[in-house]
Amino acid sequence: PLSSSSPARTTRRGLAVTPRAKYAPTIEIEGEWDFWKLDSAVKAVKDGGIVVLPTDSCYAFVADVNSKEAVQRIYALKNIDPETKKPLSLLCHSISQISDFTSGMQSKAAFKILKSTLPGPYTYILPASNKLPRMILEHKEHKKVWKRKEIGVRVPQDSVCQEFLKLMGNPVLCSSVPSDTESNQLAVEGSEIERTWAHRVDFIIDNGYRQTEPTTVVDMTIEDGLKVLREGAGEVGIFEPYLANDS
Repeated sequence: PLSSSSPARTTRRGLAVTPRAKYAPTIEIEGEWDFWKLDSAVKAVKDGGIVVLPTDSCYAFVADVNSKEAVQRIYALKNIDPETKKPLSLLCHSISQISDFTSGMQSKAAFKILKSTLPGPYTYILPASNKLPRMILEHKEHKKVWKRKEIGVRVPQDSVCQEFLKLMGNPVLCSSVPSDTESNQLAVEGSEIERTWAHRVDFIIDNGYRQTEPTTVVDMTIEDGLKVLREGAGEVGIFEPYLANDS
């Protein structure tokens, strides 16, 4: 994995020399004719690296669900505060992948909601299945926020993201990319991501401008319905018939 800093080495004359930082390659995707370029980024994730990927709501750091080191790197990159920010979510290629990693689609109502809104700018919180690596659910930052075994899942309506996920063959963990290390503002373009993050990730996929409105987050773990935790890019009126009593 690339690193923003490396230990200084000493020359024969005793002078300290700090190695130059390594910078992640950036690929520009302008249309479907560029999808072949995604192969290298997919390989980077499968090898345990961190890739910046465009989604339908923002750019996101993504990592292989089975790479403990990559998961730890995303938490370190974001300096995630468990008191104010949610744990990582799963980016899935399809609803069928969601059903593999969660156990919350057993009701007809839940399936109907997901089918009518996905792909789209929604994050659904569902009970996690045993297929999700325990290291994610048992991560100390995850457990401080979500006491139960649950996970946020997404199926983005974005052609580049969809192609990437199809090539991966399995979901990836994701977290939105901030514009800089001290800001809560989301990065909207590849150029600003390069300036801030190119020395801390392994690959950047640039697909132009992305909106800064986050996804709508819906909790589907409640027994008597569901609850909209955050209104974002996704329309919320469709959930009214299913809202829990305290929503």
